[in-house]
Amino acid sequence: MSGEDDFFGDGTSADEAPPNNRHGARQVALQALYWEQSAATDSLGALDQLCVRFGLAQEVQSFAAELLHRAGEHAAELDALAAARVQHWRWERIARIDRLILRLALAEMLFIEEVPVRVSIFEAVELAKSYSTDKSYAFVNGVLDGIVRQKGLSV
Repeated sequence: MSGEDDFFGDGTSADEAPPNNRHGARQVALQALYWEQSAATDSLGALDQLCVRFGLAQEVQSFAAELLHRAGEHAAELDALAAARVQHWRWERIARIDRLILRLALAEMLFIEEVPVRVSIFEAVELAKSYSTDKSYAFVNGVLDGIVRQKGLSV
C-alpha cells in the first residue's frame, strides 16, 4: 500500500468511504485534522478533498466542517483540558491520533449543543477503536468521563 492509500499507517485504506452520516463526518474530520498535522496542510482543504473523494452529502460535510472549526478555534483550550486529565503521561507523549480524537470529542461536547454528551463520548470511543491501539478506546473514554464529571455535564 502506498502512503496515500494507508492514511493512518495502520492498514486502513483512505479509499474506503465512510458512512454518509454524522459518524462518517467525524471520521473525515479526524482524517482532515490528522492530514493537517502530518502534512502541514489546511484541515478544511483536506476535508473538501475527502468529501469530494467519498461523495459525502452536504449535511455530512457541514457537520464535519463545524467540528473542525470548533476544534481549531478552541484547540489550545481543549488540549489543555484533556492534558490536565492525563495522569502519569506528558501530553506530547500521547499518540497524535488519540490527542486529535479527544480534541474533536471535546469540541463536540462543549460547543455543539444539539449533540448529546453521551453520543460524543460513544463516537470518540468508536473512533479510537477504529483508528488507534487496542487500549486507546479505554484511555479516551476515561479522559472524557473525567472531564464530564469535572465540568458537571449531564450524560
